[in-house]
Amino acid sequence: MTKPTSAVDPSDATDAARAPATPAAITSTSVLAFFAADHVSIAPDAKLYANGGFFSLLRFPVFPATLPTLGIAAVLEMPFQDSMRDHTIRIGLRGPEQEERPVRVEASFRTAPTIEAQYGEPQLVPFGVTIPNVEFPAPGVYHLVLWLDEVEKKSYRLRAVQIPMVITGAAPVPGGLAGS
Repeated sequence: MTKPTSAVDPSDATDAARAPATPAAITSTSVLAFFAADHVSIAPDAKLYANGGFFSLLRFPVFPATLPTLGIAAVLEMPFQDSMRDHTIRIGLRGPEQEERPVRVEASFRTAPTIEAQYGEPQLVPFGVTIPNVEFPAPGVYHLVLWLDEVEKKSYRLRAVQIPMVITGAAPVPGGLAGS
């Protein structure tokens, strides 16, 4: 009977065992995800649920146009030393002329390590919101913008376009082509 053996490849080391590329890699907050969706929610166990996510093109037959719901999702990776401090996240919408549109969500929060966290381990902090009836006044490029502690961290591009309106099932015109 032979004993099973396993070869250990030193290049299989996990990312956690490797030294960071720069000090900023472990001392600054990074935005792991920031995107638009039809609907976004956060469960009590900190899982982010998104329906219809990662779109970037909005098609409307007329302007001004109203999007029935705009979900916005963000996941931050907070370094250990930033836990147990107050932070502010703000998400807004910039219009084609770089003007701030009346879509704005702001929240103050404080993170704390979970009981399972290892010393020095960064924390994932998910945020999600669904905003009803978002108005887009004209075609163009819009940007969702995420600020953390008054510093712009990330933007997400959305383009609104006008598409031709198609009318189906129209009644025949009396004396039209069919009557000739």
